[in-house]
Amino acid sequence: MAEAADTAVGGSPTDTVTHSRTRFEADRESSDLPDSLSAVVNDPRGDMFASGEADQSSLVPVFERRSFVDDICFGGESFDSCLETLYLLLSRFEECRISFSLTKIIFVQPTVDFLSHVVSRDGLRADAKKLETISELSFPKTKKGVQAFLGALNYYSRFIQDFAVYGAALYQVREEAFGPGGDLSTAKRSFATLQANVADAPILRHFDRAKEVHVMLFANDWALSTTLMQAHDGVMHPVCFCGRVLKANEVNCHPAEKEVLALLLLLKTCYTRLAGRTINAYTRFSTLGWINTSKTLIGRSTQFAVVLSPWHLVVHRVNEDDSAFAQLLHSTITNFVGLDKDLQYVAPPSKRTPMVRMDPVLLYSRLPNDHRGFVLSFDGSAKTPKHGGYGSCAWILWRLPDWKIEIAASAYIENTTVNQAEYMGMNEGLRAAQAYGATDLVVVGDSRLAIQQSLWVIACLKESLLTQLNTHRELVARFQSVRYLHITREYNASAGPLAGETLAAYEAKTTLTEEWKSKLEQLNQIHKVIYERPNREVTQVSTLKTLSGDMVTQRDNVFDFALKPRFITAIT
Repeated sequence: MAEAADTAVGGSPTDTVTHSRTRFEADRESSDLPDSLSAVVNDPRGDMFASGEADQSSLVPVFERRSFVDDICFGGESFDSCLETLYLLLSRFEECRISFSLTKIIFVQPTVDFLSHVVSRDGLRADAKKLETISELSFPKTKKGVQAFLGALNYYSRFIQDFAVYGAALYQVREEAFGPGGDLSTAKRSFATLQANVADAPILRHFDRAKEVHVMLFANDWALSTTLMQAHDGVMHPVCFCGRVLKANEVNCHPAEKEVLALLLLLKTCYTRLAGRTINAYTRFSTLGWINTSKTLIGRSTQFAVVLSPWHLVVHRVNEDDSAFAQLLHSTITNFVGLDKDLQYVAPPSKRTPMVRMDPVLLYSRLPNDHRGFVLSFDGSAKTPKHGGYGSCAWILWRLPDWKIEIAASAYIENTTVNQAEYMGMNEGLRAAQAYGATDLVVVGDSRLAIQQSLWVIACLKESLLTQLNTHRELVARFQSVRYLHITREYNASAGPLAGETLAAYEAKTTLTEEWKSKLEQLNQIHKVIYERPNREVTQVSTLKTLSGDMVTQRDNVFDFALKPRFITAIT
């Protein structure tokens, strides 16, 4: 640096200016003088990046990945391949000026104990002695003991398929459960299952870039699980297990959406292995294949399609009676078909999961006689495919307490089913209610399927309805509260005829005239079932399901919750 500066300062002097300049004339001769700072910066002898230090950004990783650990273990198919990798590694150490101890290095061994794991040609397996110690532990007597068990087991969770599924109940154990009257039955079953899985921990095969990649996806009500597999001798062997518990905003997603989340988790965890490769994904639903190939997507499915667009997926749907897929799996891999029923005994208590199935009578909500707000009634009808497959839907927005119609409209649908038409009528009614400034809404209809699926009472298993259900949830989120009331068809006497007339006329209709509104108001029968009865008895309910997923405990009085929005009460 100093030498470069001396060169810049000691340059050849310029000739003395002999002619005079005006004050506005540029000093061109002075501008030709070399700048000292520029000379120092541009001189190669003063370049700080040419001092022999290795540029980390230009180095190609030896193991095709960047590692930031001080313990390195590698192997090869032959002795020469091991020497070649060792030469590259030592050259990189020299470039980066990394020192190592020869006394700690082990060369050319068939089996190596590495970070409490046993690495061999067959794959990676856990230390048998430590696993035996874990499998002999008794159930802890305190919450800290459970946490210590999970801490010891977490290091070997990579060898346990569905670890998050079985361990969720233990992570949610409270200190009060160890006291008198506490229930630890689910935690003990999870503890015993994890110990059994530890004892039978499989060997994880080394990832082979020359083989095809197979992924098995699984998700239930509380956790995600993914298994990365590769075929050896015609049988699928495990390469990697990964999973996690569901977040609060993921619990209420459809099982098909949860499997997409499980796939995204695997792609993030094993990115360096899977990047640029064709992935064979095995799933219980065809939704993933639809997202991967469809060009008409809406809602969350569009977001999933964008995230998965860089990956080449081949989706295989596995049915319950598909015995060929079960024969391909190694004995150490649990098939995901029918696994939900076997996992119910380890299901953790969750505030977003009903403890008992809701009785349909709970869907008959009541309103006080002086209630002011909006009520939405809807209906849908359709012809069978044999008779055309077309249909219609209708929705009416009522203003209480006068039961005046704000808007009554219908729509003609060229190709639909009855359930799809019901959903469309309910969703269009929500859009109309939002346009009229409604914040608290009561949805009334005779479609038990649409209302119970909206309340999370039953699952939506048909893909044709899943899109409508997701749209409905997005619309509901725009309101402060939405309550539901299921009524029989005789009380839905206003929206039903409106949908039937549209079905017969093959055209949509928006009823805004006072004459039509008066006719529909005369047909209205909802007021006969929606209001509270004077002499009522409250049915004692142990658990109530709400739209937001909150649970009502047994020690709370049902009257306290009847006044809160989003709660459904049973009154007889």
